[in-house]
Amino acid sequence: MFKKFLKIIGSFFLVLIVIFICIGTWYAVNSSKYTEVAQPYLETNMPAVVSWDFEQLRALLTPESLKEFETERGQKVYRLFSKLGALKSFEEPQFLGAKAGATVREGAYDIVNFSMLGHFEAGDAQFTITLATEGESYLIHYININSDVFLE
Repeated sequence: MFKKFLKIIGSFFLVLIVIFICIGTWYAVNSSKYTEVAQPYLETNMPAVVSWDFEQLRALLTPESLKEFETERGQKVYRLFSKLGALKSFEEPQFLGAKAGATVREGAYDIVNFSMLGHFEAGDAQFTITLATEGESYLIHYININSDVFLE
């Protein structure tokens, strides 16, 4: 009776291990699919984002984001970001996740989230960037910047 119980428990843990391996493999394949294109995009375009010149940022935004940034509040927030000062360096972007979907108006789309740490004259800032597919490349759909610099 005890042997049968141990076999059941052992089988349960074996199935659990196989499930975790499958999930890990799926995540690795999925993340590499997005990082191959998105990482170079971020490395190339993030200096323009943190130049604190809105005209450079404008071409990188989705239409929805552009509407938000063009408001008085959006411009005020972007000017607040400039308190970070000049960019020193960015660490490598970390893939957070991706989501695929479709709408009647815009068709199929992919949304990809990355996180990266930036080093600036005034201090460090953690960036969370949401990219939306645009043909073979991406546009910035959302930017979140967290830094202790903004508390001063």
